[in-house]
Amino acid sequence: MTKLNVPKRGGWLLSSIACIIFSFSIFGCNTNTASSELVAVLDIPENVTVDAGTMEISFRIVAGMAPEQTDKLVLEGKEGNTECGFNSVTDRYVYATLPSGFVSGTYKVYVSRGDQKKYMGETVILIDYSSSDDIEIEDGQNLYGKVLCNGAPVENVVVSDGEEVVKTDAEGVYRITSAKTNGYVFISTPSGYTVNTTGILPNFYRTLNTDAATRERVDFNLVEDPEQENHTILVFGDMHLANRSNNKDRTQFSAFTSEINSYLTANGGRKTYAITLGDMTWDLYWYTNNYCFAEYLNDINVIKGLTVWHTIGNHDHDMKAAGDLDTVEKYKNSIAPTYYSFNIGKVHYIILDDILCTNDGTGSRTYDNAVTEEQIEWLKKDLSYVSTETPLVISMHAPLYTWLGLYNLKNSSDIVNAVSKYSEVHFLTGHTHKMYNIDRLSSSNIFEHNAGAVCATWWWSAAHTPGVHIGQDGAPGGYTIMDVDGTNFKWQYKGTGTPETHQFRTYDRNQISITADKYIPVAHASNKTRFNDYAEDWAAVSNSNEVYINVWNYDPSWKIEVTENGHSLEVTKVVIKDPLHLIAYTAPAMNNSSEKDNTPTFLTTNDNAHMFKVQASGPDTTLEIRVTDRFENTYTETMTRPKAFNAEQYKF
Repeated sequence: MTKLNVPKRGGWLLSSIACIIFSFSIFGCNTNTASSELVAVLDIPENVTVDAGTMEISFRIVAGMAPEQTDKLVLEGKEGNTECGFNSVTDRYVYATLPSGFVSGTYKVYVSRGDQKKYMGETVILIDYSSSDDIEIEDGQNLYGKVLCNGAPVENVVVSDGEEVVKTDAEGVYRITSAKTNGYVFISTPSGYTVNTTGILPNFYRTLNTDAATRERVDFNLVEDPEQENHTILVFGDMHLANRSNNKDRTQFSAFTSEINSYLTANGGRKTYAITLGDMTWDLYWYTNNYCFAEYLNDINVIKGLTVWHTIGNHDHDMKAAGDLDTVEKYKNSIAPTYYSFNIGKVHYIILDDILCTNDGTGSRTYDNAVTEEQIEWLKKDLSYVSTETPLVISMHAPLYTWLGLYNLKNSSDIVNAVSKYSEVHFLTGHTHKMYNIDRLSSSNIFEHNAGAVCATWWWSAAHTPGVHIGQDGAPGGYTIMDVDGTNFKWQYKGTGTPETHQFRTYDRNQISITADKYIPVAHASNKTRFNDYAEDWAAVSNSNEVYINVWNYDPSWKIEVTENGHSLEVTKVVIKDPLHLIAYTAPAMNNSSEKDNTPTFLTTNDNAHMFKVQASGPDTTLEIRVTDRFENTYTETMTRPKAFNAEQYKF
């Protein structure tokens, strides 16, 4: 076996003590004040190599711009943030000692003094372990390291480079023979632990800095996180932030983040995490509006105290790159690997990338809804370390099933087969901006939550009709709250800005007449014709005495009961467009006097899995509507008819 150089534990301890001593001297003895101007300038090279035996880092001082001895060196990166005092400051160089556990990576370098912090530049810091090593590896093993918690090794932590999957030994050591194809290594955070975060992003992966011909050590630090068995997952579907002034998407998004902060405050006694379902951004606007992942993180980082695990969507791929691997470089560098896993309590969570890009790099976006064979093989290896009695939650962007229950991905069957032995599997998906549930728990132990969108109709409905934030199927824009108690799951969809009791909407058909003359009076005649064709199900004044009920999070375990004067009415499931979406979005989007086709992109959809109707006996009877979800939560409405139909009636 070959022995490589890694710092001895004693050396790490001395380095850590040195950093603590110098940091203490800053806080305890610093005579500088915030009023003394910080004028220091350091020359920051592209790369800095630090000997693991000493952990000493140095930077050259630009002539005449030296920091003071009691200033601090601050290194900020997604691998973690570090503050250390200077060991010494000479005429030409500053020297500091990095603490034990510091990992290689890209860091922004600052010098701080009191409440001042001055940016110096960005560099890649590489820890060189060639001088000393306490890890023995075999020939061919080119990626290795330790997983520690409070300086102690953690055994049985799953580590992967996206192809190979291994576990740490009793010393917390992992060893991989890696092709380094994906350019990163990550841990599957074990139950009972978490990792530090940079804003909302968990630091569970590290970018690799060398090619497959070079041995590279990457260490990870865990943080104890006990009592995870009972926890909540907030599920954030498509956000589509793009910095558009015509619909003020970021302003609307701030209302969402404010609500999440309020939720976290109100539920501070419960462990809460979040998962996104992809399309946080919109690739087209990366270039035209200068809005990409950095800007997205700036907007979502106003949420405090929440770890957010991310899923990649089709619009998070770079349309100016070619092929499936290159289109995700920006995402990997800014957000996370495109697929990975982690554990919370008794649940194993898996994030998959089911967007297979076939871009040619010319700016067009072409892709298939499919999970690559490489991911399927990785998934099997990852699951080899997971008991079949462990519930799985799998997040991916495009749905596994269509709203009709048919396979949606090119290789949905491969995924189903890979998880077929598991007792319970919940898929969380987005992409459609609609809501539907596929319950296969009794046949294949699978339940899919196609969980709507934070942005609803790409932020447009509330831009056209303030107070009506609604998706193409009539579901409100919002998010899912999934409570996990041990291995028991409960969930509820929550519309942004609406109470949790708002789980359905009713329409009195006798009061609805949606025509071009009424709703798009200034539109060109050709547009009026298109609109009338599109809204034909709701056009004519009706005396049918039908009442429609849109129950957006419906699944077959729900009950919908309607009584009229104490008599039960038959409830029938129907496929029909949501009329509120027609007047809140489609109509104002088409109300244009231009002769060109102004049919909007995000039309009200017939793909609606949750619309129901009943036949009342007359036009002015009162209906008692009772909707009960699969967890016996009951939602009611006393519907006094006639019930007016207009956008104002339904605003929140």
